[in-house]
Amino acid sequence: MAQDKKLIPNATLIPNVIMDFIYPQLPEAEGKCLMYICRRTYGFHKERDRISLSQFVDGIKSYEGVWLDCGAGVSRPATVAALKNLAGAGLIKKIDSCEGNFYEININSLVDAKKDNEIIKRCTQLRKLTRAGKLALPHQVKLINPQKKGK
Repeated sequence: MAQDKKLIPNATLIPNVIMDFIYPQLPEAEGKCLMYICRRTYGFHKERDRISLSQFVDGIKSYEGVWLDCGAGVSRPATVAALKNLAGAGLIKKIDSCEGNFYEININSLVDAKKDNEIIKRCTQLRKLTRAGKLALPHQVKLINPQKKGK
């Protein structure tokens, strides 16, 4: 009674180190952009792909007007910041060209990510505080105004 192992059609293979160690620790925008790069590269059996900001934000529409995907699902400013942070941390490589930027997953950095959380630390340190991050900070105690004496 062995179960038949079937592959899921139209699926994207994502490296286990990304799913197990990197993605759970990344901020939301960085994680979504990283997954979108995985989809656009590994999902189409490519090492790198030219991905525009509008594709990250809005997705891709075919010439017939059919939506092929919904993008990464984050706003344009968040996408710009996330891509900058991912590249700064060394998780992705951004290759500039006159026709648009190519993005690829930096495989060499993923091998060391399992042993060391340095990449995740770099990525989160590059991230500006979000609303959720600001709420996690300690609350300010009531300030005393030294100019108002006696009241």
